[in-house]
Amino acid sequence: MKIRFLLIGTSLSLIPQTINAQCVATQDCATLGYTETSCSGGSGVKCPFGNKWACFKSESEIKDQLCTELGFTQTCSGTNQTGAGKACNGKYSECTCSSGYAWNDSSQQCEDATANCVIGALYYADGTCSNDYISSKKLLGIVIYEKSASQNGWVMTHKPIATNIVWSTEYVDISGVLTTSSESKLTDIQASCTNTDKITAQGNSSKYPAAWAAKNYKEGGKTWCLPSGGLLKNALDNSANLTKFNAAVYKIQASAGTSAATILGNVYSGGEGVWSSSEYSYYRAWYFYAGTSGSLNMGGNDKDGYDSRFSVRPVLAF
Repeated sequence: MKIRFLLIGTSLSLIPQTINAQCVATQDCATLGYTETSCSGGSGVKCPFGNKWACFKSESEIKDQLCTELGFTQTCSGTNQTGAGKACNGKYSECTCSSGYAWNDSSQQCEDATANCVIGALYYADGTCSNDYISSKKLLGIVIYEKSASQNGWVMTHKPIATNIVWSTEYVDISGVLTTSSESKLTDIQASCTNTDKITAQGNSSKYPAAWAAKNYKEGGKTWCLPSGGLLKNALDNSANLTKFNAAVYKIQASAGTSAATILGNVYSGGEGVWSSSEYSYYRAWYFYAGTSGSLNMGGNDKDGYDSRFSVRPVLAF
């Protein structure tokens, strides 16, 4: 009996000690959430153990936090940009750039869309260029001529859209289309689309299949044309530019497969010879092919003939 009472007494003596160890109240303001030195307009509660405050958020701050959590983070107040869609507390989910500009995620600004459009760069449907293949964007072609203050830049498709095709099925000197038998006088660099329009106005697609193939190509919702002889000569008239073009092709192939792009190779007939929209004479037209040496070969060949079935690689201006 004495032993039992002794044990009960011992147990009771431990209870106050256990309670004291678990219920020690903190007097640290920061731990309790009082972290501000003051509150705007006095909207808050002061820590009872010090000089820190727990502030209440204003209605505007609450709205801003909610809008941010919903993805409305852009003010779109920068140069050449406006807000897209509806605003939430003065902010937008994304910005729309002015024509000729594209959004840069890194700088969070609208920048010149053609800034990286140098020869050999990959050109995408959003009007931007990159040295890298970007699978999430629609690739349209490869830059072959750089833009300047006075001239358009030009992009060529990274593979033919038609092969083994004749220039025309009739011999005629088309009015207004540059006609010269001298390669040094191929100066119609910017005339690809005007030439194409004049050719297609001359006859239907059965008579002028090369020009119509280029004109009917609508990839990316862009206006495509049969390249002028002057553009081909000036854009690809040296091995350096040709090397840059084919290097871009290999880059595309490495990421998207060998069928995704084709080099400007050395197949003379029916393959990588590329028709221009410039006439050589009433029965011949200028064409381009890389040749076995990897250098430029321009020549005027029969518009309609066995050895004149070249490919069509349209171009677009930017």
